[in-house]
Amino acid sequence: MASDYVINDNYILVEDDQTLNDLCQLWQDSHYLAMDTEFIRTSTFYPHVGLIQINAGAGNYLIDPLKINDWEAFKALMTRQSITKIFHSCSEDLQVFMVKLQLIPSPVFDTQIGAAFLNEGFGNSYHALVVDCFDIDLPKGETRSDWLQRPLQDKQLHYAAQDVAYLPTIYMKQLKLLEEKGRLPWFQQECESLLNTYRKEMDADFFDYYLNIRGAWQLNSPQLHILRQLAQWREVHARKRDKPRNWIIKDKNLIDIARLMPDSFEQLGLIDDLSHNFLRHEGQEILDLVVNALAEPDEGQPVTLPQPLDGKAKSRLKKAQQYAEKKSIELDLPVEILIRKRWLITMLQDLSLLEESPVASPEDRLLPQELAGWRKDLLFPGLIESMR
Repeated sequence: MASDYVINDNYILVEDDQTLNDLCQLWQDSHYLAMDTEFIRTSTFYPHVGLIQINAGAGNYLIDPLKINDWEAFKALMTRQSITKIFHSCSEDLQVFMVKLQLIPSPVFDTQIGAAFLNEGFGNSYHALVVDCFDIDLPKGETRSDWLQRPLQDKQLHYAAQDVAYLPTIYMKQLKLLEEKGRLPWFQQECESLLNTYRKEMDADFFDYYLNIRGAWQLNSPQLHILRQLAQWREVHARKRDKPRNWIIKDKNLIDIARLMPDSFEQLGLIDDLSHNFLRHEGQEILDLVVNALAEPDEGQPVTLPQPLDGKAKSRLKKAQQYAEKKSIELDLPVEILIRKRWLITMLQDLSLLEESPVASPEDRLLPQELAGWRKDLLFPGLIESMR
């Protein structure tokens, strides 16, 4: 849908504390702030921010985080509940704020999620929304720019300004349509759920990160306990060194160590792909971790994980997916926003337990957290019935 809106994609570069503080004073009564970030994350665990873009409805402001020291007024805006923070596909932006400012902006309106609830595509790009709303094809040439170099080039800054210039209009369009369709509460729950994921990340002790490692289901309880300790150790070290997880040690190596339960350097050295450098610097700590894990009481060990779906369960999965697809057509929603395959798998893996030991409220046993909100009334009990 083409638009006659005239968008100002010029920008003002903010490079000192006083200017930022003055702007924060100006923005504190705004109803919204359209936002984006530019960062580098090619060889690090954390994103390293190079630019923060803001549009409050009248002009684009590009904040240079390498030159700002006083963030207090800006941080207050980020958590001010009367100001909606508009992002498009905000997951990585939230990580930027976690690392740079130790906070999660709130409340958030994610226009990518908004497009999904309006059945305008799942995972739609910002560029696609701009084409649809304004019939403008934005350039993509600076996507992989070095945002940490200084000075930033004018073409980089112009590109960055465009990433927030169109967001306010997209936001107002989506907000109106979500209200008209009665889907604004669903959308708000989805955005809040996303924020909660990152709030937990900020407070995490990484105790359950072993559950994300593929192949963990093959291990018995003592081996899983070792894997849990290894995964927790890796999370701490990846963050401390600011390096990707697999640069510390690969998932496969964690599984191999947990399975072998080595008690000597000779045994540890039998594991493929463990470098001499890793063995020299980390070997003793890994061995100590294994020994300590094995010495802990059995009651502290995790239960074994469900095995991959068998033939009967796969048939049930297909029926559940067919039900979800039918429901998505009925609701005029992308099936991907309605339910994810991994949620269904979790339910199927628990279904056999429910059949062995029925309970009065099956959702207490079968309902993944992601389905406990707006999806629950839409999908229960039809989804469970489709699996039987």
